Amino acid sequence: MRFINFKIICFLWLILFLFPAIQLVSSCAAKVNSQDGKALVTLLEGKAFRIIKATTRLLPLTQGDYVYQDDQVKTEQDSKLELKLPDGSFIRFDESTTFKLASVLYIKKDKERNINVRMILGKTWAKVTRLFGKKGGFAISTKTAVAGVRGTVCRVNVRKDDSVTVKVYWGEILVQKLKDKEKAQESTKQIGKITKPTRVSGPYPVPGPHSVSIEEWAYILKSMQQIKINRDGSAENPTTFTNEEDRNNWVDWNKKRDAAMEQK
Repeated sequence: MRFINFKIICFLWLILFLFPAIQLVSSCAAKVNSQDGKALVTLLEGKAFRIIKATTRLLPLTQGDYVYQDDQVKTEQDSKLELKLPDGSFIRFDESTTFKLASVLYIKKDKERNINVRMILGKTWAKVTRLFGKKGGFAISTKTAVAGVRGTVCRVNVRKDDSVTVKVYWGEILVQKLKDKEKAQESTKQIGKITKPTRVSGPYPVPGPHSVSIEEWAYILKSMQQIKINRDGSAENPTTFTNEEDRNNWVDWNKKRDAAMEQK
């Protein structure tokens, strides 16, 4: 009888000591996981919907909701959507835009970031946080190209014919031909590591646009430079642009939004 009581007492003490440790491990895991695989809806004007992977069901989004990795999202006409990504970056989408969160990995503890926003149709504006010494990268990809971003303000327009325009307002990005899905995933990890990119220093006037090889190309764009990518995947030489010629409602709205964030 005494032996049984002793076993019960030992068991209770074991639970007493292990329970806090289990709670601590669970808490740490939750903190790591909370930064991985989802983005927060911080602003929504109008209507937007998300489509869960492998389904066709449209789920309406509201401010404060989360969009998860592999979700596809659509904004309706006269609508705008802003997402806060787990690394602190913000990305916005104009009306009639469709995109997919292909990868939303950010693990602060391991200093690892692998974020890929796949643009299918429409317009996006990205204000990407610069993280020094972090692994991986941040990419905005399309059907024909991928833009690797580090500490940058840029926008990407994807038209119905799959042609693309990429513009950089601040910072530097690497834009290159997209060959397949594996290339897109690798690009988020290898930004700045391409051995022979065609460099464009700037901003200053550069030659007018003309098509380059459809097989393989890569450009580094700096502030106030843009590149146009044709529907077949070929690219034109980068050119500079001015704030005056670039102005429209979408650009003005994003610049005001960025300025308001910087004042906080």
